[in-house]
Amino acid sequence: MEADYSSAGDRPYPATDPNLDWTIRGDALAHGVGGPMIGNADTLQDALMEIHRLRAEIELLKVSEKRHREFSETIADWFWETDTEQRFTWVSDEFQTVLGVSPQRLVGKRRWDVASERMEIDSQQWQAHIADLTARRPFRDFKYWLEDGDGRPCWIKVSGIPRFHPDGSFAGYRGTGTNITAAVETAHRMNMLNRAVEQSPASIVITDLSAHIQYVNAEFMKVTGYSAEEAIGRNPRILKSDLTPVETYDSMWSALSAGEKWEGELINRRKNGELYWELASIQPIQNVEGVVTNYLAIKTDITQQKLNEARLANLVNELHRSNQELEQFAYVASHDLRQPLRMISGYLGMLFKTLGPSLNDDTRTFFGFAIEGAKRLDRMIVDLLEYSRIGRQDAPQEPMNLNEVLADSSRHLEVAVSELGAAVTIAPNLPTIHGDRLELVRLFQNLIGNAIKYCAPDRMPRVEVTSSDGGTEWILAVKDNGIGIGPDDLQRVFGIFQRLVTRDQYEGTGIGLAVCRKIAEHHGGRIWVESKADEGSTFFVAFPKKQPSTAA
Repeated sequence: MEADYSSAGDRPYPATDPNLDWTIRGDALAHGVGGPMIGNADTLQDALMEIHRLRAEIELLKVSEKRHREFSETIADWFWETDTEQRFTWVSDEFQTVLGVSPQRLVGKRRWDVASERMEIDSQQWQAHIADLTARRPFRDFKYWLEDGDGRPCWIKVSGIPRFHPDGSFAGYRGTGTNITAAVETAHRMNMLNRAVEQSPASIVITDLSAHIQYVNAEFMKVTGYSAEEAIGRNPRILKSDLTPVETYDSMWSALSAGEKWEGELINRRKNGELYWELASIQPIQNVEGVVTNYLAIKTDITQQKLNEARLANLVNELHRSNQELEQFAYVASHDLRQPLRMISGYLGMLFKTLGPSLNDDTRTFFGFAIEGAKRLDRMIVDLLEYSRIGRQDAPQEPMNLNEVLADSSRHLEVAVSELGAAVTIAPNLPTIHGDRLELVRLFQNLIGNAIKYCAPDRMPRVEVTSSDGGTEWILAVKDNGIGIGPDDLQRVFGIFQRLVTRDQYEGTGIGLAVCRKIAEHHGGRIWVESKADEGSTFFVAFPKKQPSTAA
């Protein structure tokens, strides 16, 4: 029969723990609903107050436990326990959520049994950790590699404290584990970036929005002479030399104010007062919200480059002036030399005619040498005049069909072709280039003329002219079956007055190929030769497809 405690005197006091449920029935205290009477209420008042105290303590313990659990969950990914031999006896389910590995994979194994094979268990770090475990000392933030469910090594951080049985005997360890792979990789990248910045060959400066320097790297200190302590907190204007145009700074701040990158050259002054040039690239740095917080400047010292450019420009100007003076001298000298040379040649001819009947054979021979020498010198002067005129006529470069140019060149060589029985083949559909018609005709007239003249005595001369597409240029080839050129002469064959054979064998002044090279360069092109002795030669001339902006 159920106990009746519904009267006004029955007051139940339930608790979460059944052992703490009590009921006051009248003046007596009963354990549980309908439980046996223990004593009257007056004598058991202290017991009732103790119950209330215990109940309050239990509630506080629950709150504390909940708080501890919530705090633990924020600082750890999973929990674990080991036995006295350091073998895992329990791993929380969060382990699988974080790493994709079943907790059972760890149970029964020690930490060094499941660590990645990349870890060296004999390392000082592991030996120190094992020493802590052996001494049953708490440990904190021990890091090691553990492979996740996909076999990828992950960085793990564990902390633990020893646990003991009520009798004080060692029971094992209990602790937490956290996957810190992302943090380690981020730290690694940061260290790598820091090293890259510090070892960069460029000066790196970071300022705040008020242009106060917040960071400089080692190269900045090396270039400017300012230490980090001297530079940080100051304005970059400490480097200003007042030689950089104001427009440059206006352009820089205009770009930065618009949130854009700026690049330009600055003339600055080192700490010791020495001037230097630098190429600067400055851009705003934005935070994750897109708000500009700093300015980053990456600067390269180009002082030596500027000095080299100035020296090169001076050398180029000097060379250009020297060439102009040389060409002017050659032109004037050649022009002025021809008149006295004609007089010498003319008087020699008159003397020979006047004295001819009275001259002996040796004297006649000497007169012949003198007259022939004068004629040869006149031809050299004419060739030199022509060489000096190349590029001086300022004739406009117009589209030229090379088939038409080659036809003109061939007409000038008809007599030589006929006398030697040469076969000259010109490919159809040669390209059209921009050039000076007279110079181009002379160029190919020289090349084809040489190919015919320097023929082998045992075969009829054959010459082929073809073209090919070289991408950005047209390449013309003049191929012959003549005597060829030895490897030692391939480089000097285009020099002025360079003769590779004696005058007794082949006539010429040795200036023809020098003229060809100058014409090719005047058209923005180049010329070269491939040849072997007694196997013929192929001369190549490359012309740019795009019209040169200025004549060479």
